[in-house]
Amino acid sequence: MRDIQRRKTIAHRCSPLVDFVAAPEAPPANQSEISGLARARLDVAVAHFRGGAQRPAMINSAICGQVPCAMDAIVTNRLAILSTITVLGLCGCLGNSGGPTAPPTGVQTYSGDGAVSITWDDDPSIQYWVFFAQDPTLTTLNWTTLLFGGVLVNATSPAILCNQINNPSPTNLFPPIFFTVNGRTGGAPGGAGSALVSAAPRAAGGPLSPWIVGPSIPAPMTGLGYGAVTPCGYAGRPPSGIFVAVGPAGTIYSASVAPTVAGPLDSSQGNQTMTWIQGNVPPGFSQDLVAVAAYAGPPNPAAPVLIFVAVGANGTILRSVDGRNWEQISRVPSSNNLNAVAWGGSNFVAVGEGGVVLISPDGLNWTTSQQAAAASSSTLNAIRCVGADCVAVGTSGATIWTSNGGSDWTLYTHGANNWTGIVYGNDDANADPPVVNQSGGTLTVSRAAQAINTWVVVDSLGNYAYTSTAGGWTDGITPIASSVVAIEYTTRFVALDAAGNAYASENAVTWTSLGSSNLSSPTAMRSNGQGYVALDASGANASSF
Repeated sequence: MRDIQRRKTIAHRCSPLVDFVAAPEAPPANQSEISGLARARLDVAVAHFRGGAQRPAMINSAICGQVPCAMDAIVTNRLAILSTITVLGLCGCLGNSGGPTAPPTGVQTYSGDGAVSITWDDDPSIQYWVFFAQDPTLTTLNWTTLLFGGVLVNATSPAILCNQINNPSPTNLFPPIFFTVNGRTGGAPGGAGSALVSAAPRAAGGPLSPWIVGPSIPAPMTGLGYGAVTPCGYAGRPPSGIFVAVGPAGTIYSASVAPTVAGPLDSSQGNQTMTWIQGNVPPGFSQDLVAVAAYAGPPNPAAPVLIFVAVGANGTILRSVDGRNWEQISRVPSSNNLNAVAWGGSNFVAVGEGGVVLISPDGLNWTTSQQAAAASSSTLNAIRCVGADCVAVGTSGATIWTSNGGSDWTLYTHGANNWTGIVYGNDDANADPPVVNQSGGTLTVSRAAQAINTWVVVDSLGNYAYTSTAGGWTDGITPIASSVVAIEYTTRFVALDAAGNAYASENAVTWTSLGSSNLSSPTAMRSNGQGYVALDASGANASSF
């Protein structure tokens, strides 16, 4: 039997969407073969639906119509084993009062970074099944036989496939993802499928995902942070959250981002542009702010659980639970300038001048890390955390590491650079040739994100180093550009130079130009896991999703 298998786990993004084994290439020849298929080969899909729940996707409706109601098939996957009665119920074998419906109208697709959305004219009285495969011959009858075929059962518009492999164009590696949607009422077999539509996921940062200039902030901004509200797949949508920008004289602006579909934050693409709203700081507050970070609790769009911390000159720390209303923390155990802050799994970690490292579990109560002070006195310019693993970097080649959220630190000096940025990337979700394995009569084709597990450090002159182990830095062969002012990661590394040009690398070794970000003097950039927002010294800003 010839199988086509796909497995994909995205560690840096929430909500794994699809992990399935497709059915045999050859379609069932007769009813008895269908029955055998139902018994033995229906480990077909796990799909993420509206509301964020994971449910098993079942046999397509046409096959259901042919499966004998007496069969004792059990449909299985890693998350669930459905009983016979559930299978028969979904196949309409337990009786229903409905019937097939005409296919929906207005079916459209939208491409994003590692994601594809599909929308249609939704009728709440109809149950829709969304069939997909990377094959232009897709129908509601043959999806189990096609490359990376799957189905979303009882889906509502919009629906989204997250954690997909980007497929840059032009390419002959893989076709785009094709979709067809059918409907039914009362749990009956579905009707005819809609006309095929397709979309190919593509990496953010350009050139296939252009930078969209948003409404300007009426002040120059120097730091940017993001607090997640929902992950990709929640309510069938891309990630949502709040970006917070900070700048001189205590200026703070925030913008909520809640896209309906994957792709650009632009009304012509089905999403709203970013709208920046000025924050409220304590009366008379005028300290310069340079960085902001967030703790995000469980997904709850009705009442987000967030804590933002902004840091700046003279040991200044502000705190907010909504990104708009801020309080200044009076008891800060250092008056040194603070240059960066991050959430380290259980603590906020702020770093700055003279090697100061401050730690707080809640943004209210701060202590000085004496262990970090003993490790290095170099000024620290940037910090990045992945869970409890944090790396702070600064002058004289300093890179200090912790694996417990800031309690213990180890210094690994690399060169004499004034390191100004640090980022971590893990899953390179961009198309590569598939891995083909053959054992006996079984052919397996696998496509997966590459777990590169890589830290990248940069200086303002474009020099960089990378490592996948603590302190084991390797210098880049040539500078990324003549300058680098910001570096981030979504499904690949993206850096901006002082003139607003973007550069990308999948492995941190080789870099390519992506063209302009449409900003002339960028100061900061931040990823939300599916795209980038960048700020400019003029108050302009741009996004690429």
